[in-house]
Amino acid sequence: MESFAPVFIPTLNRYNHLRQCLESLSRCTLADKTEVYVALDYPPSEKYVEGWKVNKVFLENCGDMGFKKLHLIERSENYGTWLPGDRGNLKCLINEYLGANDYYIFTEDDNVFSPSFLEYMNKGFKRFENDDSVVALSGYRWFFPIKSEGNSFFRLNALYTPWGMGFWRKKKPPVLDYKWFRSHLTVKNLIKIYNNNGPAFVNSFIELSNSDKRHSWPVDQHMCLYLSLEDKHYICPTVSLVRNIGLDGTGATMPVNDNQLDAKYSSIPTSDAPHFDFIGTGYEFFDYNNNLYRKEHNWKSKGYYLRTFLKKWVRLIKYW
Repeated sequence: MESFAPVFIPTLNRYNHLRQCLESLSRCTLADKTEVYVALDYPPSEKYVEGWKVNKVFLENCGDMGFKKLHLIERSENYGTWLPGDRGNLKCLINEYLGANDYYIFTEDDNVFSPSFLEYMNKGFKRFENDDSVVALSGYRWFFPIKSEGNSFFRLNALYTPWGMGFWRKKKPPVLDYKWFRSHLTVKNLIKIYNNNGPAFVNSFIELSNSDKRHSWPVDQHMCLYLSLEDKHYICPTVSLVRNIGLDGTGATMPVNDNQLDAKYSSIPTSDAPHFDFIGTGYEFFDYNNNLYRKEHNWKSKGYYLRTFLKKWVRLIKYW
């Protein structure tokens, strides 16, 4: 019998976001064949209690919402945001409930999905299962003006965004702690990161090698460097299948509301098609699109990156 990837969602107190996330997933093709696991974290302080209670009532009374099964996992203590090296709500959720599945889908609770998202993921798991160059699938694509020639997807390694991601168990990246980054800190690799990702990521690379207290770094920083250093790719659709609605000051990693940024991300064009087919190789305009992502991310002056590089390098030498 064909199996379909489970979906893992950590959440805490953002009811309006979570409701939209689950409702959009429930409208996806294959929703009725998909098991969804929602881990409701325990509030770390009083200011989260009211929203947590609303989420708790919603999840206890929403039924399966058209999914094969909607599982609620309630934490009796605060597990915290999932970040590299942390115990974390998401990391524990995957470890506890992945079971015998060979792949899984992860999303934060502030993502809204196109109807073909689950089909895209499950087809992608089969299509790229034996392609060692591909380590993940992304339902999101940035609003940068990429080029395509009729292909429905493309490959990236210049910039990673974990908004609606799919992973294989057997392709799981290594633990990306400071020891891993320090072991890869060579002049050759610094040049490689500069050429592939730009000066901002060179500075990130040095910082991540600097101390064992790097758990507060977003996972996208770690993955960008890993993809570049190991010559790996992740897959994106040419038309986004995910819209992020959480850049409104309510999230843990984006706690400050930026109305302009929020409007830009939450209005990104997304597909309304119920089905997805992989057309092309993904290498169409590969260099152009990766260079585009690299340039768009490295938006500060060269002088700024050089000064930051020198400061971080001095700090690293002192640490050693």
